[in-house]
Amino acid sequence: MRIINEITVAIVKNAKDGENIYSLAQKIGFAYSAVYRWVSELEKYGVISLIRKGNKNVININKNLIYRKFKDLDKAISVIEKDKIFWVLTKSLKLKVRFVMGTAATIWTQGGFITGDFYDRIYFWEVKKKDVNALKKVLQKYNITYTEKGIINKRPLIFIISRNDFEVARKDGLPIMPLKELIVWCKKLHLENILEQLDLLYNLQLKAKYSEIITNI
Repeated sequence: MRIINEITVAIVKNAKDGENIYSLAQKIGFAYSAVYRWVSELEKYGVISLIRKGNKNVININKNLIYRKFKDLDKAISVIEKDKIFWVLTKSLKLKVRFVMGTAATIWTQGGFITGDFYDRIYFWEVKKKDVNALKKVLQKYNITYTEKGIINKRPLIFIISRNDFEVARKDGLPIMPLKELIVWCKKLHLENILEQLDLLYNLQLKAKYSEIITNI
């Protein structure tokens, strides 16, 4: 029997010490019989202990290795779900925003070059100053973390950069800095590896070369 499923993940995520199975079932939206069955299975693995109080089975959480694995799994699932929501939002927002810097580089190169920040689910967004507060409210609604200063550990992380105004291009339906601006940014930082990818895709005649030197010994 597989111990990891939708019900057991919901149980571990939501169960509190001292709670009874009936209240937990109401909280997570599954039938009492199903919750009772899977709480009993979790008890076999030492994740939960059931303590009888009167006519109720009261839950006691044992934070053992399996419990911690469940929590890690829930965290990973949450990151993926929020990431999907974020990318859907980017195409429907009515605010003036655009992807910039490494995020824009990854999008323009169509994944031919993926920056470390993008791989780590850190996305850089420029936002018109008058729209910053509205953007924050949207992100808060979906529990998506943002920052305006330093990098923090929560993912996905939206790095907000406010500006008075800017030009917005569209790439695959996404609001993004124009290609010409990205090229200027890359040249300023000597990012020949990105420039070479852009050159290959868009025939920009940049003459940018980034390759490892191969020597015969």
